[in-house]
Formats: sequence, structure tokens, C-alpha cells
Amino acid sequence: MVDLTERVGLPVKLVRAEEGWQLEIGDGVLHEKPAVRLISDLKPVMKNPEANTPRWLYWMYRDVRLPEHEAQIAASGLRYDLTVFNPGVLCVDGNPKDGDEWNKAAGHYHPYARSGVTFPEVYEVVYGRGMFLLQFVEDVFSIPPKVNRFVILEVQAGDLLVLPPNCAHIAVVPNATEPMVTSNWVARAFDSQYSPIRLMKGAAYYIVKSGDSYAWERNPTYPEAPEPEVVKGCEWERRDLPKGIPAYKAFFEDPKAFEFLVRP
Repeated sequence: MVDLTERVGLPVKLVRAEEGWQLEIGDGVLHEKPAVRLISDLKPVMKNPEANTPRWLYWMYRDVRLPEHEAQIAASGLRYDLTVFNPGVLCVDGNPKDGDEWNKAAGHYHPYARSGVTFPEVYEVVYGRGMFLLQFVEDVFSIPPKVNRFVILEVQAGDLLVLPPNCAHIAVVPNATEPMVTSNWVARAFDSQYSPIRLMKGAAYYIVKSGDSYAWERNPTYPEAPEPEVVKGCEWERRDLPKGIPAYKAFFEDPKAFEFLVRP
């Protein structure tokens, strides 16, 4: 068990369960029923759709808030979520090998908030380390998309990031032992767009096991894609968001700093 209360700003613990790592959220904290992504859910976006282990990939806790904050959060048009990504390799019958993908999220784009600009998102890495794949495209609904830029954003606990408009994002956990916990603030009045990623069998690059580290492999479904840029999370854009406090508390410290999420 890992107590994440100070890191999250809410009474939250990271606990190991049969279904992988999960969150134990304290009494009095409101949230939707946790949702899980199974490996069977990700088959359309996996390098090897025959992979069948591990079964439980990540758990999502959406619309997390204290009762006294509910009205202010609702009026802002935002939503605060927590996600736990299990470590490990997407492999056949529990036998990982080099070239198999590290565990990842399904990946999605956001819809357009206005002409040519999709909704952004703020992410915080609460625990562990991992990466976000950012795939910048000219049109999120074009199949195949024209990929203008591909970033491998290496992140660790304490990183606060703005994921900008017009890019898909896919979280990856490139290690076999340690989970990654993230929080995020995002506009609540839209549905994430998963179909463009599914139709292309994932992002333009797969992140695969290479010993204890990782490598990237081109997804052949894409006619072309630029070479990935590797960037550290601490070097990535964070705008003028409050520093030194958890993202949950940062919103109440300076709500105006988060308005761009609703009106980019």
C-alpha cells in the first residue's frame, strides 16, 4: 500500500489487488464507479492482437471531487479524474519477450472545441514513471491521418503537463514492476474520440520491450510518419499553472488558469 494523500490532495491510497493495482479512495470523496480496461478491449490497437496477458491493464476513476467542491467544479465545466496503469508487457500466455508492447492506454483524440482546435488537457503524474505518446495531426478525423509530429514524452512523479490541442495521446508504462498513477483536468462536455486510433491499429509507433528498456517500432498501417522526438516531462509546456501543489488543489488556487481547457 502506498499513501498518495499528499500527492493527490485527497485521501487516496494505491493498493495491490487480484486485478492489479487499484486506488482506495477515502470515505466522503465522490466519484463515478471505477471502470477497467481489459487486454481484450485493446486488441484493435495492439501490435499483436493475439496477446492475452495481463488481463487487467488500467483502472479509471472519473469525476473525483469533495462534496464541498462539487458546485464550483460543475460550474467550471471541468472534470477531475484519476487513473492507475499496471506495469507489464502485452504478451501471449504470460511470456514476455523483446518486441512485445509495454502496457498502454487505448489512446484517443479530443473533438474540436472550435474550428481547427481540439480540447486540450492537463495531466499530472502522481506516482511512478512512464510516457505519453503525442501524435499531432492535421485533422483528427482523417483516415489515414497526416501526422506532423510525434513526441515520446518521458514522465515521472511530480510532472505537470499540458497536452495541447490537435494530438492523440496514449499513456505507456515501460517497466515490469511499478504502476503509474495519473490525475487529469479536462472539459466534461465532450466524448473522447477512440475510433480514429482503432481504425489505424494504434498510434504511428508502438513502444516495445527492449531488455529492461524500450524501443519504438513503426505501425505499418500509417503510410508515413515523422521520426519520434523524445522529450522529458519536466521540459514540456505547463503554462502558468500553480506550482508546488497537487493538480486538484491547483484548480482551487487559481481557477482562471484552467479556463483554457474549456475555451482553448
